Amino acid sequence: MIINVLGVDISLNKYTSMVVLSFSLVLFTRCATGGTTIGWTDNGAPIVRSSSSFPLLDNRGILHEYRDSKAYPKITKPTHMSVLQVYCGVHRQWETLRIVWRRGNLTKIEHREEADYWRWTYIVNRSKKQ
Repeated sequence: MIINVLGVDISLNKYTSMVVLSFSLVLFTRCATGGTTIGWTDNGAPIVRSSSSFPLLDNRGILHEYRDSKAYPKITKPTHMSVLQVYCGVHRQWETLRIVWRRGNLTKIEHREEADYWRWTYIVNRSKKQ
């Protein structure tokens, strides 16, 4: 792929064009790491409002969002059979979060070498704390 920038022909291979495309998507979708972009400085750096919440995908594929700073280290570095009471910002209710170390779902995996993997599983139920 050859593009002309300010009268200069630049040859791009497929990897360079993917990098340019990725950079363009980040630039034009106003995406920034660690929060929400609310504007830009004079030199082009993003102004980011930090996000205090963090997402979690449970065993059923449902996305939850928690803001509890005390629960964050327990979720990111869990122990087997951890049980937490946390407030979900997406569902606006208290939820019981149980973290279990167990074998992955063997029926959904086609490759035999991946069928024996173990991982942390997050089981989320509505809490009786309501």
